[in-house]
Amino acid sequence: MLRVCLCVLLLGVPVSAQVLQLSAGRSTLLGGTGGEITAFFPESALSASAGFANGHFVLGASDTFKFHGLEITAGDKTFGYSFDGAGLGVTTRGLFVQRKARHNTFVVFVGSTGIGYATPFMVTAEDQHIGAGFFLQRQFANGLLLSSLAMIDGGKHTVVQGLSYQGHNHRLAGSGGLLQNQKYFSGEADYQPIHGLSFSATHNDYFLADHLTANSLSAFAALGRVTLQASVLDGRYKMTKTTGASAGSSLRLSSITARSSFYESNHRILLVHVVQENLHRWTFSGIVNQTLGQTSYAFGGGYRGNKISVSLDHSVLFFPIGAKGFQQTTTVQVSLRIHDATLNFQTNVDPMMHVQYTTYASSYVQGPLSGPAMISYSHSTGGKFVIAGAVVDERGQPMEGAAIQLQGGAVVYSDSQGKFFARVKHDKPSALVVLLSEFAAPGRWAVISCPMDAVPGTEVLIRLRREIAP
Repeated sequence: MLRVCLCVLLLGVPVSAQVLQLSAGRSTLLGGTGGEITAFFPESALSASAGFANGHFVLGASDTFKFHGLEITAGDKTFGYSFDGAGLGVTTRGLFVQRKARHNTFVVFVGSTGIGYATPFMVTAEDQHIGAGFFLQRQFANGLLLSSLAMIDGGKHTVVQGLSYQGHNHRLAGSGGLLQNQKYFSGEADYQPIHGLSFSATHNDYFLADHLTANSLSAFAALGRVTLQASVLDGRYKMTKTTGASAGSSLRLSSITARSSFYESNHRILLVHVVQENLHRWTFSGIVNQTLGQTSYAFGGGYRGNKISVSLDHSVLFFPIGAKGFQQTTTVQVSLRIHDATLNFQTNVDPMMHVQYTTYASSYVQGPLSGPAMISYSHSTGGKFVIAGAVVDERGQPMEGAAIQLQGGAVVYSDSQGKFFARVKHDKPSALVVLLSEFAAPGRWAVISCPMDAVPGTEVLIRLRREIAP
């Protein structure tokens, strides 16, 4: 039945939609090949996907629309919500009903759950179990936030309750219960005694192939052009405990930032020194790594233009799984834009030196009903001028999944480096708005600073504060 509906969708929507978005790609990192077509109507969006995931042919379809203040999705969707570290993502096929108000969020799902596959170019689901669930969140004027998540996924039960409090210079949060039949607890405490100085402590439970716990203590200070940070971490996975510690400082002089960091884990010390220069469209980085008595050199950077964006980034991450500790990773990203079409290519070099890639293309096509602006769903139709910027949290760390709306309705999301960009048709300022309720990132956020408008060719900086931990 789903295949019949999918064929009808693929044949019927092009003649009646305002705008079509076409996507196709392949990923060794995510293990799939396929494509997706999304048709945007004045009050709804209809999607269909098809392809191969891990060697199996898969299909998916969904219809999202508004009805008396409710947002309803019929079809394939990931039922996933996070608060204070409690995360749940279950692939589902059924009916979703969501209602958002200023202080309340309520979501109900009923249908089937199973194995899912979600990429930038394809979203599908496979029926396995009957499932149902709900998510409820209530914000109070005194800074309290109550959250409740419950779901039945086959024989697995999830019941998690969360409570957080945001004070003038501190925040306390905790959640606990059952997460897919396993005991769960998460907590976080943040304290900022003065501007530019903050302390944080966290505990998180994760459930992968086995139970993973992670703890951290961190401190951050900003003193004019100088920043200082230190952290202590530990994790336990499959009865193996991994510990680590890091410290670093940076100095910013005009367009140049110099940063030195110390990492220690598994009795191994890693020193990383970085000098980075940010110009109008270019970023250059020189990196020196020192470990086990050996010194190595690396270079990074990138370019962001109207037609092409390229970046080579190096980072150090803490891996409790496999007792790896601190490991260096490398990411290469290329994005090419031709009119309303975008080509994307990304490679990841993991700590085991395995190279994996994701590549996909997407394009917008105007339909016969194009003309009136879409009421509920926005897209970027392009232009020859670029508005670019970065989103960071209160500690200056990159913020992924932030939703930014530009004048005219275009909505863009920040990437893993906190960067975002959009094309506009005119070389003049465009109004800028942060859509807190539309974030792809988990948790609840507040805006510390954001310019009222953005000018093509001048990078924008947006600062956010986390109110509810992911």
